[in-house]
Amino acid sequence: MTSSTSSTSSTYTGLLCTRFGQWSELALTQLPRPPLAAGQVRLRVRHAGVGFAVSLFVAGKYQRKPPLPFTPGTEAAGEVLEVAPDVARLQPGQRVIAALDWGAFAEEVVIAADTVYPLPDAVPLAKAAALPITYGTTWAALQWRAALQPGETLLVHGAAGALGMAAVQIGRLMGAQVIATASTPAKRAAALALGAHHALAGDAETLAAAVKAVCPRGADVVFDPVGGALFDASLRCTAPEARILSIGYASGTIPSAPANLLLVKNLSVIGFNYGYYIGWGLTDERRRYAPKVQPLVADLLAAVAEGRMALPQTQHFPLADWHAALDTTLSRRAIGKVILDI
Repeated sequence: MTSSTSSTSSTYTGLLCTRFGQWSELALTQLPRPPLAAGQVRLRVRHAGVGFAVSLFVAGKYQRKPPLPFTPGTEAAGEVLEVAPDVARLQPGQRVIAALDWGAFAEEVVIAADTVYPLPDAVPLAKAAALPITYGTTWAALQWRAALQPGETLLVHGAAGALGMAAVQIGRLMGAQVIATASTPAKRAAALALGAHHALAGDAETLAAAVKAVCPRGADVVFDPVGGALFDASLRCTAPEARILSIGYASGTIPSAPANLLLVKNLSVIGFNYGYYIGWGLTDERRRYAPKVQPLVADLLAAVAEGRMALPQTQHFPLADWHAALDTTLSRRAIGKVILDI
């Protein structure tokens, strides 16, 4: 085993879920350092991204249930402490970001090397924790599934949330006209500051008229991490042959698409689960898709490092304030990505 910066301590601090239930029942505790197996690396976590899925993981309602007890958290930024002998693409001391199954809300984590990505020097660790899943999801959805083209119109719901902000930035980078929706004036102002051409109220009743007022033809691509009534309204403000990306259901309501509207307007409703490519599916496919995902993340990081895309907007909490961090995310009060500083 290769090591140059590993701690000699046998324990580290982390959040622990001992039974499936409410996220508020998590507790900070001392955890034993696990051994390093083939194909794995040990990371010193400096920052961890907080997302909506944490409540599903802790409730045992995600498609893959972690083995109890476990530490939540799926996005991390930090340094490599150790690498297994068969891992050649990473080195101890290297700055990295990582997409994890779970485990990021702790000082250390052991993870498969396939979903650990070298971080350019120009990208600060504190911002980088927002990138591996939030921005990876968005870039892959718009490029792989929606095939967003320069000059097309992209409608982004929840544009002040982490995924929505990423979609505004990446859509603009890809040459689209971006229409953002958000629930408050402050959130709409944040979307405009990140490059949205227009920012509209996230009101399902007025959405179609508001979109048609700024884009009479309608949106070519809809990026929807909200679901519910906004999804239904989106069907009525799209251009012919539009693509609607169903990314998540922050509204709490999973919508259904009336097939007659899809037929009349030649619409495509496209589900996108980035987790399928990074090992979160019913079977672990991360090794199969690593040659596809790693270049995508490298392109994303290069865009940030070279200044072609702004750093993510983030809101930071120390690990000791984990309860406030999760509550801010799950109550949808955050503007941008919530980060735990560990």
